[in-house]
Amino acid sequence: MYEQSRQFPQILSADQERSLLLLISQIASITVIVIGCVVILGWVFHIPTLKSVLPGLVTMKANTAIGFILGGTCITLWHRGSRKNHNRRVALICAILVFALGLLTLMQYGFGVNLGIDELVFKEAGDAVATANPGRMAPNTAFNFLLLGSALVLICIPRPNYWAAQFLTILGFLIAFFGFLGYLYGNAFFYRLDKAFTAMALHTAVGFLVLCLAMLFARLDVGIMAAIASPTAGGLMARRLYPAAIVIPPVLCWLILIGWRGDLYTAEMGISLLGILNVIVFSGLIWWNAWTLGRIDRQRLQAETSLKQAFESLEYRAKMQKILSTELATAFSQIRTTMNELEASASATAEQAKAANAQAQRSRSLSSGGKAAVDRTQTGMNTLEQKVGAIAQEITQTQQQAAQIGDISRLVSHLATQTNILALNAAIEASRAGEQGKGFGVVASEIRSLADQSKVLAQKISNLISDIQTAVAATVMVTEEGLETVETGVAIVQEMAEAFEGVAQAIDNIFVNNQNIALTAQQQAAAIAQVVNVMNAIDLNAHETLSKTGEA
Repeated sequence: MYEQSRQFPQILSADQERSLLLLISQIASITVIVIGCVVILGWVFHIPTLKSVLPGLVTMKANTAIGFILGGTCITLWHRGSRKNHNRRVALICAILVFALGLLTLMQYGFGVNLGIDELVFKEAGDAVATANPGRMAPNTAFNFLLLGSALVLICIPRPNYWAAQFLTILGFLIAFFGFLGYLYGNAFFYRLDKAFTAMALHTAVGFLVLCLAMLFARLDVGIMAAIASPTAGGLMARRLYPAAIVIPPVLCWLILIGWRGDLYTAEMGISLLGILNVIVFSGLIWWNAWTLGRIDRQRLQAETSLKQAFESLEYRAKMQKILSTELATAFSQIRTTMNELEASASATAEQAKAANAQAQRSRSLSSGGKAAVDRTQTGMNTLEQKVGAIAQEITQTQQQAAQIGDISRLVSHLATQTNILALNAAIEASRAGEQGKGFGVVASEIRSLADQSKVLAQKISNLISDIQTAVAATVMVTEEGLETVETGVAIVQEMAEAFEGVAQAIDNIFVNNQNIALTAQQQAAAIAQVVNVMNAIDLNAHETLSKTGEA
């Protein structure tokens, strides 16, 4: 196979051949336009070569050149436009003009009239080569324009008839081919039916052949061309043999005719050589087509083998797919159950987060109330500290006043002692005085008695002052301890206030975090619900796939 592929060119695919034929159609339509324009330039600038190709040959008439330009333009616009496009309408107008040009010319030949269309653009000499009427195209040329114009109209109408159009095109191709063979073989009858008619020019025959190819290859999927352009073996054989059948026999006949005219062999020998050459050539063509079809058949067998293997592999994969589908359905069921549980858990988490959020809200309120109570307690402790300090100052002043009273009491006791001594001295002096001093003695005795009482009272006052000082000292000590205790309480309340401030901040943070947790839990619950829905859909599809696989 590798050696054969190296010896023979690779076969184009059907799509590639169709694309190539469509490209040929477009190029051929442009070529026809170029032929017509070149001939028109020959008429404009009086260049004989452009009008007749070779000296002594009939010229292509101006109307013929215009017909080629219209026909080529019609096919070109048809390729570029759709059925409802402006290009298709212009193409239809060009087709009608081609048809009218052929019809009017045939009417001139048939009815022997001159409608004035032959020299409407350019004048031609009366002694032009093989020209019955100056400027008038040959009748076979006019008939070809009639056929091809009809075919172009059938192609361009809204509902094309490709069968009829391609049939008319083939007839036009045969007429042009006969004209070309007439020039090839030197037989004037093929391109000039009678001396009373104008002859078909050589490049007119070539132009018709090119225009017919452009029309036949324009649409390959319908009509007569559908069988030739089909990707089947018959279409392939037709595409291989038709060009050879059209080109090779005329060429062989031309070669045999040259040899016969050169007296190289007799007519019988020429006919024999033609038969032998035809056998050889077509045998080679048949072998080539057989090899091509054989290669295609081998490729088909390989494709069938590959397709069979592919089907076996597909069947195995289908079984594995069924097993995997079963396992997948089971797995999806488990996953769906798990996701349902996770959805319930997420919903419970969301509810708990909401409850925690409410509890944090209440704790926040209680923390705010506790903080306010601590603030009031701190204020009361500060007031108590101030009052205890004032009491301590009052007690200190009382202690000082008690000390002053003790000093006064000691002074009174000292005065009582001095008075008692003075009363004793007075009693002694009164006793010395006798009767005169008796009354003074009584007074002295009373003064002494009062001095003793004053001394006793001063001693009691001193004892009381001592007790008061002891009590005041104890009170001062207790007050100082109370003051220290109040200061300690104030510090503790301050620490408690700071602790409550921290607790309040912590509760605020807990409140914010609980809100975030609640929001996240809600979002998570929603996402899990979506996942559960997707898993349910996938599980349903898996069961449907499994059931379809089981049915298959």
